[in-house]
Amino acid sequence: MDRTVRLLDDVVAGAFRLAARLRSAKAVHTVGTVVAADVVRHGLHPGTGVAWIDEAGVDRAVVRFSRGAGLPAPLPDVLGIAVRVSSPAGDPWDLLLASSADRWPARRFPLPSAHWRRPTYSSISAFRTARGLLVVGSRWRDGRFLLAVAEPRGPWRPFAELRLLDDPSTAPEQVITYDPVLHPFPGLEMPVGWQHVREAAYAGSRDGRSGAHHG
Repeated sequence: MDRTVRLLDDVVAGAFRLAARLRSAKAVHTVGTVVAADVVRHGLHPGTGVAWIDEAGVDRAVVRFSRGAGLPAPLPDVLGIAVRVSSPAGDPWDLLLASSADRWPARRFPLPSAHWRRPTYSSISAFRTARGLLVVGSRWRDGRFLLAVAEPRGPWRPFAELRLLDDPSTAPEQVITYDPVLHPFPGLEMPVGWQHVREAAYAGSRDGRSGAHHG
């Protein structure tokens, strides 16, 4: 098993290294429009065991909207929403969502979309929690994004609203890196296999950018 994991890590890292070197930038989601937002949490009952989901509160957030392959609009692309909030201690907590589908099993796969407001967004991987596996998702409704969680095959349960304070279509593009492996939300643990894949992808992308800059 260890040999298989190492082989998968090498393949993923190599693919992302090559993509980053060819683009002289991050392999995917190279740039994005970044806006300020409020996360208004209504809480959830029955709870999930994750305090940030179960408890009501308001967080200031920095949200990045990006296109995975960088294809020009209006061509469909895998769209990404990255959310960063600050912990009470000031540390970042990151959440990455990709355009996907509403129902299982399609919600576990990234799917291209042509417009930000059309798809259901999903964390793709299911996080481990004290009470079982949870997928995090989002959907545009009535002028804001709803944040929701679901068991892998269960219905979505909204727990918060993501209220954008600026218009992503007019916001400037920025290069900003989100990393849910280094900056996880407490209680949302990424499975070990997904950690390996993400860490290999990020490492390959960093190596590719470094090589491009020195080539």
